[in-house]
Amino acid sequence: MEAIRTDIYVTNVEANRGIALNCVPFFNAAKKEKEGKSPKPSPKPGKKESTKKTGKDHSTKSSLGNDLPHTSTEKEPNHKTVVVGGFKTEVLGTADERDVLFQPGRLIVDLIAARDLCDRAKSPYGLASYEHNQILLPVHSGKNPVWAAQAVFDIVNSNYQLTIHILEKAETQNNFLGMLHILPSWVPNQPYENWYNLQGDGEMEVSGQAHVRVTFKKADTRKLTVDDFDLLMVIGKGSFGKVLQVKKKDTNRIYAMKILKKGHLIERDELEHTKSERAILAKNNNCPFLVGLKFSFQTPEKLYLVLDYINGGELFFHLQNEGTFSENRSRFYASQLVLGLKYLHENDIIYRDLKPENILIDFMGYICLTDFGLCKENIKWDDITNTFCGTPEYMAPEVLQQKGYGPAVDWWTIGVLLYEMITGLPPFYDENTNQMYQKILFADLKFPQGVSREATSIIKQLLVRNPQNRLGYGATGSQDIVDHEFFAVINWDDMWNKRLVAPWRPHLEDQLDTKNFDEEFTALPAQDTLVTEAPITNTMQAEFKGFTYSDTNEYLEN
Repeated sequence: MEAIRTDIYVTNVEANRGIALNCVPFFNAAKKEKEGKSPKPSPKPGKKESTKKTGKDHSTKSSLGNDLPHTSTEKEPNHKTVVVGGFKTEVLGTADERDVLFQPGRLIVDLIAARDLCDRAKSPYGLASYEHNQILLPVHSGKNPVWAAQAVFDIVNSNYQLTIHILEKAETQNNFLGMLHILPSWVPNQPYENWYNLQGDGEMEVSGQAHVRVTFKKADTRKLTVDDFDLLMVIGKGSFGKVLQVKKKDTNRIYAMKILKKGHLIERDELEHTKSERAILAKNNNCPFLVGLKFSFQTPEKLYLVLDYINGGELFFHLQNEGTFSENRSRFYASQLVLGLKYLHENDIIYRDLKPENILIDFMGYICLTDFGLCKENIKWDDITNTFCGTPEYMAPEVLQQKGYGPAVDWWTIGVLLYEMITGLPPFYDENTNQMYQKILFADLKFPQGVSREATSIIKQLLVRNPQNRLGYGATGSQDIVDHEFFAVINWDDMWNKRLVAPWRPHLEDQLDTKNFDEEFTALPAQDTLVTEAPITNTMQAEFKGFTYSDTNEYLEN
């Protein structure tokens, strides 16, 4: 069913400054949380946080690799191998080069060849990832493939690592052959070319090396417009506009472009929601399970948000097709949602609309939470708000009772979603919305046969009607969810860093593959239609100041 406030199913989240390294540990401060503190994810011990430089260029100095030893009497190699979170990472550049101030630009990654791959390698190919951008590189045959393939990333933040997976092509799944992690150097026009040893995923032994060249180039200063993109396919549609799969012409990168009509936002009193969503985009930047904003711009009639394209489709699409998920797969998704909501709550944000339609799956089988239009800012664990909003199946009792509610509503929806993934339907579902509300408030919680004791236990504790007695309530309540026996098999640090092998990965032919999106949308013409309504006033235009964001400016304009 639709949310009370209908919106486009694909949207953004991630901010544009200070994004944390993918190898940031998440649970290094659990003890502090138990003591009543609420620390945010922090860099690995020994890493300094990124330091901003004030000034017109908005440059930042990347902190990555600053703790690596070096001497002035010997010539340094152009990269060092360090261990981050138990995994080897190749840090490019000398110590002096790592001190170069970062400015937005493009990272050019050449996957040249591989040698001595393991016996499973028949038709290997590459997958290059930076932030949430994932680029498929072509298939080649044999244990010593020569790809000569290139991927170009638009880079607006320097604190992520480049990851390259070598995978074996298969009909329904992709077999892991090895991977490598690289921390790029931001010295412009300086290529770093090496043979790197491939490493395993912690479960599977691998062999071989990959020949990779990485080069960074500064971006130009021109602001973007819709003409800088090829409009390829409609992948979502809502009451305020639509979402298109687009290709950025200069880098050939695939993105999702959300187009919103200003007039519709004003007419339906959604301007404040849109501002809130934009503000959340600008501040929530450290979580790997939130979809990222890359660019935004506007015309007198429309807003354009260019987002990371997550091409595995909605969780809703796959749940509809498969009916149910295994408990292992459901736990895998739920653990990432717990981390995402925990991050939002630590930033005093309630999500309020968790549902399968707002969860996207990437190529490696991890999820990304999207659509932040119903979020509420500045709500601490003991604060309350009163807005009646959300999607009926997932609304918490305290929302229906209109007595005020806080962040614990999100933990209720985790319980509903976990139940739905395992059994196929939300626990209190009814085609009659009023009857469903009554069930949410008063009906007994029933489980079909086959649900494990651990799953039953956590769902019961999440679906407690009194929010103060609900699992997850309180300043450190999210740690109680993390510590529940249902999640005992999860290594949370590895999950945060996406080191675990997903129990399922979508089968995709290439970056343009839209088979995992609803044909209801993909059959529509991919056009940026003209606005026929009367133009909005200059006074209202002023309300949209601050939405423009480009790859040449670290900050959203204010």
